Amino acid sequence: MIQEITILSDTGLPIFYYNFCEEINDSHNYQLIASYFDQICRFAKYGFKESINTLKMDKCVFYFYTDPHSKYHLILKCDSKMDDKRSRKKMVDLMAQRIFKRFFTRFEDDLLDFKGNITPFKRFSKDIKEMIPKSMISRPIQASQ
Repeated sequence: MIQEITILSDTGLPIFYYNFCEEINDSHNYQLIASYFDQICRFAKYGFKESINTLKMDKCVFYFYTDPHSKYHLILKCDSKMDDKRSRKKMVDLMAQRIFKRFFTRFEDDLLDFKGNITPFKRFSKDIKEMIPKSMISRPIQASQ
């Protein structure tokens, strides 16, 4: 199910990241990956006048949701079980809308005066833990022995 959540600003800056799989190393460079995803979204938008919804890989799928008002992006990394189910995609979209609504409500002042400091947004991890049902969270990947 859901492994990671990333929020990108309207300029492509990764301002929030949450990893549900504790086994993944803290040095995981989500900022580099987030910037790459921002470029993919921009390429689809400006090159083809379309938006990207999913990016499928062998073991995972990335769901992209862009807030229509702010143009911020939410990227959910999910395991491959989330793929190819229309009802699951709708559930992911509804969850993305809820996440954005709470994020924008909670950090309205910080976003209006945003100058690159992402530290205040780290508090949003508590909200994510409350919002995402345990049934939607991937279990940590077990290392092979």
